[in-house]
Amino acid sequence: MANFLNRWWGAIGTKKPPRPVGPDLVDTLYQMLLHRAPDESGRTHFNTALAEGRASAGDIVEALLKSEEFFEKRGAFAERYYPARQNAFFAEVSQFGETSQLMRAMMDMACTNKVLVDVGVMGRTGSNSYDLLRWFGWRGLLIEANSGLIDKIAEEFGDLNYSIVNVAVSDHSGSTTLHIGSSDGVSSLTEDHARMFGPTKGVITVQMETLPAILERENIPLQFDLLSIDIEGEDVKVLNHMLSTSPYRPNWIIFEAGHIDAYRPGMLSLIAQFDSEYELVGKTQANLIFRNRSLRAILREKSVTQE
Repeated sequence: MANFLNRWWGAIGTKKPPRPVGPDLVDTLYQMLLHRAPDESGRTHFNTALAEGRASAGDIVEALLKSEEFFEKRGAFAERYYPARQNAFFAEVSQFGETSQLMRAMMDMACTNKVLVDVGVMGRTGSNSYDLLRWFGWRGLLIEANSGLIDKIAEEFGDLNYSIVNVAVSDHSGSTTLHIGSSDGVSSLTEDHARMFGPTKGVITVQMETLPAILERENIPLQFDLLSIDIEGEDVKVLNHMLSTSPYRPNWIIFEAGHIDAYRPGMLSLIAQFDSEYELVGKTQANLIFRNRSLRAILREKSVTQE
C-alpha cells in the first residue's frame, strides 16, 4: 500500500479549492471498499490531501478502486453488496449468464462427487474452498485447529453446505500446543514456524488427529475431489501420512510449499509415492496444485457409465 500511496500522492499536482468533508470520510471509504480500517499512513495522506484541497472525495474513491488491494478483494466486495446475485463470482459479459452456466456444467463433468476438504480453513479470506461451495454447489469439510476462529468461519460461510471440525491435524494424534501467530493465517504447531512472521500472541492447547481418522469419521469418500492444506509447517507431513497409511486419494491437492520457481519430483520432503500418483498442474505465489494421475481414466469410466 505504501508504494501505491506514493504514486497517488505524486499524481495529485493540481491545487483545488478546499472543500469541507466529514472527519470520518477516509475511514468510511476504506471500510466500504477495502473492508478494513485505514493504516495510519493512508489516513494521514488522504486526510492531508483533502484538507489542503489537493484531492476530492472522488479522487480518493478512484485511488482506492485502482489499488491492488481492491483488485484482490473484488470478490468479497461483490459478495458484500450483491449477495443475492448467483453469478457475481464470474463478472461475465455474456448476454444472459451463458458463460456461468457453461462453467458450472463443465466443472460438473470434471468432478466425481464435488466434495472438498479444507485443512486450516481460517476463514473466507484467502479460502480455496469458499468459492466452490458458494458458486458451484460443492459440499465441504472444514478443519480448523484454532477454536477462536470457529464462530467467524461459521458466520462467513453462512448456510453453505459444509461441516466444521475443530481439531489440529498432523501425522499422529494426541494433545499438543498451538502457537497463535501474529495473524490468524500463521499460527502453527511449531513455535519457530509461527515466529517466522513476528511475535506470537499466545498459546492454546488443542487436540490433534490424523487426517485419515477425521475423513473416516466424517464419511468422506475415498476419492473426494479436492484436498486443500495450509497448516503452517505440517502440510507435507500430513500428505505423507495420508498416502502411506490410508486409501484416501483426492482428485486434486493444493498445499502450501512457499515460493518455488519450478517444481521437480524429489525437491520437497514428500514420499516418492506422491510424485508417482500426482502431477503438478499449477502453482501460485505460495501454493502448488496437483492432479491425481488416475483422474482422466476415472472420468472416462464415469462418462461411459452415465451413457
